[in-house]
Amino acid sequence: MSAEKGQSNAPEKPVKKGLSNGVYFKIMGYLLTAGWVGFILAASGGDTAHPLFDYIFVVPLAGWIIGMIVARIIIKKSGADRP
Repeated sequence: MSAEKGQSNAPEKPVKKGLSNGVYFKIMGYLLTAGWVGFILAASGGDTAHPLFDYIFVVPLAGWIIGMIVARIIIKKSGADRP
């Protein structure tokens, strides 16, 4: 069994599959949320009466909502199905 002249005997390289950009942004969002919560807990000393503690969930929630709106705008402008 000999190879034909137009074909090589080298196997084809497998296609490298990676995560989509959306997954990277979600991971970044999770890390930023955890960092923010950790910062608030450290700055307030875990005291729920501290004024800074009022923003422990509001800021990450606003960040996620803004991120989803920006993602929708990018999807509409690029014409892609998924980010």
